[in-house]
Amino acid sequence: MVTLRVYFDGAQSGQWNMTRDQELLANHRLGDDPILRLYRWQPAAVTIGYNQDFTKFATEKIAAKGYDFVRRPTGGRAILHADELTYAVVGTSPSDIFGDSLHSTYQKINLALLSFLHALHLEAEVSDGESRTEAEGLVCFRSSGKHEIKVDGRKLIGSAQRRTNGVFLQHGSILAGPRHLGLPELLGREAAHLADAQQLSAATTDLGQLLGVEQTAVVLAAHAELLARCFGESLQLPLQVESVATT
Repeated sequence: MVTLRVYFDGAQSGQWNMTRDQELLANHRLGDDPILRLYRWQPAAVTIGYNQDFTKFATEKIAAKGYDFVRRPTGGRAILHADELTYAVVGTSPSDIFGDSLHSTYQKINLALLSFLHALHLEAEVSDGESRTEAEGLVCFRSSGKHEIKVDGRKLIGSAQRRTNGVFLQHGSILAGPRHLGLPELLGREAAHLADAQQLSAATTDLGQLLGVEQTAVVLAAHAELLARCFGESLQLPLQVESVATT
């Protein structure tokens, strides 16, 4: 029987988190049971997309904050992972579970994410996309790309996907608090503009703001359990919990 293998990995370092996602992708074989991994970040971390340049960022400022600075195995742009719940899905595509294209895979996963937000009494929508100018920016949450999720017109969940040899990794950030707004000050001098910080604040929202409740580690752990159930229901698969971290 096919199951959804679930890893509750708690809060880990940036390098550990990205290596873990990369290894799950590399070890996945066609037809293996799909994987859902739910995790957080300790310490906070700046990640950049697979094709971005480390030299475009203020490495010294990132280190001074005590943040990790790592590359993601997926594309997209820079993210400051601080107050958030992160998900990663690894699976086969084409397949009966995720469909036969990047688009269908995003749609399947978004159904679970939308179900999760609905369970929190939040009405969300999926973004139609962004302009070319927005797409060329350094900061991920500054604008909403196609398939990303917004509440009241502001981006709440950003996702990215990598596909190789019939398997894929999709991971994404569910914003839970405001600390992602600190990213623009960590850009290199030529890219750091006040408008970036202003636009990032205007373009995003987070669970704490929307729900009026501080998103503590305990609250986020409960959200992770709810999200896993929503994935199981949306994909019509029973859950097989593989690990539960105590952090």
